[in-house]
Amino acid sequence: MATLEKIRQRKKILAIVIGAALLAFIIEVGIEAIGRSGGNSAAAKVGNEKIDIMAFQRRVEQEAANDQQNNQQTDPALRQQQVLDEMINEKLLEQEYEKLGIFVSDKEISELMIGKNPAPPVVQFAQQVGAKSPAELYDFIMNPGKQGVQESQVAELRNEWNKLKDDITKRYRFAKLQNLMAGCIQPNDLDLAQIQNDESMTNVITFAKKDYASLPDDKYPVSDEELKAEWEKLKPMFKTEEETRVIHYIAVNIDPSQEDIVAAKKIADAAYIALQKGRGVDSVRLLGTVQIDTAKMVQKDMPAKVRDFFANATVGTTRRDTTTGETRHVMYKLINKEVSLDSVELSYVIAQGDAKFQKSILDQLNAGKSLDELKKANAQKVDGKLKEWQRIFNAPDSMRAKIANAGEGYFVYNSGEQGATLMKVESKKAAKTFYTLATISYDAYASTKTSDGLRDKLQDFLNKNKTAKAFEENAAKAGYNAVEMMISPSTAQLGLGMYGQGAIKDSRKAIKWAFDNKKDMVSPIFSDNNDVLVAVALDDIYADGYLPYNFTQGKEMLTKRVRNSKKGDALMKQYQGKAKDLNGYAAAMGSQIDTVNIVFAANGDPKLGSEPGLIGRMAAAKQGSLQGPWKGENAVFVYQVVKQEKSNYNPSKEELKSRYAQSRGNQVFANGRTIYNILSKATKVKKRLIDFY
Repeated sequence: MATLEKIRQRKKILAIVIGAALLAFIIEVGIEAIGRSGGNSAAAKVGNEKIDIMAFQRRVEQEAANDQQNNQQTDPALRQQQVLDEMINEKLLEQEYEKLGIFVSDKEISELMIGKNPAPPVVQFAQQVGAKSPAELYDFIMNPGKQGVQESQVAELRNEWNKLKDDITKRYRFAKLQNLMAGCIQPNDLDLAQIQNDESMTNVITFAKKDYASLPDDKYPVSDEELKAEWEKLKPMFKTEEETRVIHYIAVNIDPSQEDIVAAKKIADAAYIALQKGRGVDSVRLLGTVQIDTAKMVQKDMPAKVRDFFANATVGTTRRDTTTGETRHVMYKLINKEVSLDSVELSYVIAQGDAKFQKSILDQLNAGKSLDELKKANAQKVDGKLKEWQRIFNAPDSMRAKIANAGEGYFVYNSGEQGATLMKVESKKAAKTFYTLATISYDAYASTKTSDGLRDKLQDFLNKNKTAKAFEENAAKAGYNAVEMMISPSTAQLGLGMYGQGAIKDSRKAIKWAFDNKKDMVSPIFSDNNDVLVAVALDDIYADGYLPYNFTQGKEMLTKRVRNSKKGDALMKQYQGKAKDLNGYAAAMGSQIDTVNIVFAANGDPKLGSEPGLIGRMAAAKQGSLQGPWKGENAVFVYQVVKQEKSNYNPSKEELKSRYAQSRGNQVFANGRTIYNILSKATKVKKRLIDFY
């Protein structure tokens, strides 16, 4: 029964500790339960297996509950997409495990849970519920009768144990796959020698270059045929995993009008007048429209803008923040100021038993008995912690008074019929001045009149521009910014920031509309989150698995490549054989001579820019020989090796193995993200989540 009571008392911290421990166990990648396959409705198809929409929905609901419990606000569409990606990854892993015969035996999981060296999360789980070891906890929850406990009383704990067991099994299974991959990517002596050779010689190189950007673009036109030819060369770069659609969207923030701002200021002014009355903030609460937050803190924790002002102020003093702008109003009031204990070092002992037992433990503690001795003599009835620092400035007055007036020994902090908490104050830090500060804020918001006006204006624009072309061409004239974006069925939110800053919450319905309609159509207004009005125009549909040569971003990239190649050809013709040394070429190019140190293993140098192939050429060049002109991606180069420096450092075999792992071995290919990428490309994955919106 004692163990059961501890579980009830520590349930919150248990969830936090176990969650953190699992993240640290074996791998960084989290793997949850695998969604069942089957049914006619599938959220996705992985190879020949389906992810059932009902299993997916249950998982989403579970994640939503977790977010709510942790006070996290997540866009539902973003949460759904994240859950689906997780379930797809899990399915990919399960299929790979089956192919490779990777499993976790009963013996292995038993060792991880209750063996001589159990997994760290299991050890922490057992400690948090008061068990001496995972084996003892396992015995308790599987054989409750031995402790005089009913089966129903351990059901919740048993579920937690089984969930932990499932999680550790999955992580251990994934670790086996990682180890298998890592074992397949091991360097031989030739690999290690190559790494050493690539890093041992440094070429000191002087160079001159002529950047293509220095030439006018209009003298080097690019035709459609040339773009198509370049696209064919780079076609794999344009492959898409899902159907892609090009849209333009207009997003109108529902912001307060000037009239709304003036009205908000009147309310804030009234709130500040009310705030100045009396010692508290009750008069402000009567307004009902402002937000009030009260906190107790030391001076350094007060807002920087008012820290010095309130340091020596009297209780009841008010202050208004004049730097917050027109739409936000903030004011402060000093509610209380007191000198109080901040931090104390405490020892406490929990004695579970009647009043006589409690007094016995208290007397023994004050007679010099140690906590370990008492725990050993009173199994399951005595527990505690020694010499822990605690901040008590926010504790109830009664607790602070007991601690402030405590003597040298243990005293009864609180007690009941079944147990008591015995406490000892080991030491105290000096008392500090604490300020209780009320922060009152009011934000201007868009009125119904303002919201309706913004909607009416956008609707009028849509009524006059019913094609995608008109939508895009006339947006700026109407005061709107039509943003181009490429979307797929997996796109969860509109916005250039996508899954981060700049994304538009609750915009999934607009994306769904784009996949339900035809090219050149314009959507109605969407405003699910009541903060933004959104309208969409569908420009193009790319359904054949490749982005075309003329989509906006691709066309820009291809045009630059073709134009740079033409510029390079012209410069090569201009400079070829025009000089006999580097100084002569630099003069012809109108550029300065610069120096770089090149190691073959390096990825590049900022002075050279992005130039695939140039590092290898420079590293392999002979000392003293003039090289070039050479046509690069962004410039024409002429260079010369002026000195070669051989390193005297002789790395150990283990160091070379470590570098191999980091650059081309298991750290590159046996990590979670790479494994998922490899499996997703090897198996056909079709996401169908957008079909269910």
